[in-house]
Amino acid sequence: MKYFRPNSIDDYFAISEQNSTLFVGGTDLIPRYERGQTLPDTIIDLKKLPDFIGIKKVGDNIVIGAGTTIEEIKNNELIKQHFNALWQATTEFGSVQIRNRATIGGNICNASPSGDTLPSLYAFGAKLLLRNKNGERTIPIDEFITGPGKTAIKKSEILLAVILPQSSAKSLFYKLGLRAAMAISVVNFAIVSDGSALTIATGAVAPTIIKLSGLKTHSIDQILEIVDSAISPIDDIRATALYRRKALKNMLRFELEKIVK
Repeated sequence: MKYFRPNSIDDYFAISEQNSTLFVGGTDLIPRYERGQTLPDTIIDLKKLPDFIGIKKVGDNIVIGAGTTIEEIKNNELIKQHFNALWQATTEFGSVQIRNRATIGGNICNASPSGDTLPSLYAFGAKLLLRNKNGERTIPIDEFITGPGKTAIKKSEILLAVILPQSSAKSLFYKLGLRAAMAISVVNFAIVSDGSALTIATGAVAPTIIKLSGLKTHSIDQILEIVDSAISPIDDIRATALYRRKALKNMLRFELEKIVK
C-alpha cells in the first residue's frame, strides 16, 4: 500500500487517478478495514491541502473547510453565534476523541441518514464546493446526498468546503439516541426560525434528510401532520418505524412550542 500527502491541489490531482482512498480523520475508514474490507492500493491524506481545514468569513458566508474537525467547529465562535443548531449538533457528536478526528466533510460524504451535522446543514441551506482538475462547482447539500451512503460527487472531484449563508435566525438541534452519549441517532432534527420563515430538517426517518420549509403560517398540529406525511422511517436494530414516528412528533411538538407562538 502506498501513502501520499499532497501539499497542493495540483499535487493531489496528479496522483488522484490511481486506485486510491481519501483519508482525513479515518473514523469511518479504519473500522471498515478492521472488519475485513480490502485495503486500498493507495491512501491520499488530504490534511495538508490549502484551505481544506479552518473556518472563515467570506463576504456574507461562513466557509468551513471540508477537513475541519467536529471539535474545531464546536469551539468556533462564528458557528456558535450564527448557527446554534450546528453548534449543538457538534456538542452531541460522538466522544471527545472522535470529535478531534472526525471531519465535517467526512460526515457529509458518508451520507448517513442519521448523520448529526446534516439536519442543521440542510436547514441553513448549506452549499458544497467541489473541485476537479479543471475547475470548481457548488451544489446544494440536499442535491449532493442522493441516498444512504450515496452522493452526487464525481470520481474526478473532491469536496473542498461547506458554504453557509451567514444567519441571524434562531435555531436548535435535537438528538434522540439509545443512551445518553456516544450513540447513533434514532431520530434527530434541526429547527431554524428567522421570524418570517420556519424550516425543519430531520434525519434517520428516511433514506436522506427530510427538509421542510414554508412552515411559518402553520399551527404546530399542522406542522406535525406535514412532517409525518413526509417521512418514511424503517425498522432497524435501533428502533421500529412506529417508534421513530411517535418519538419525532413528540419531541418536535416539545421544541416547536418554544418557537411557534
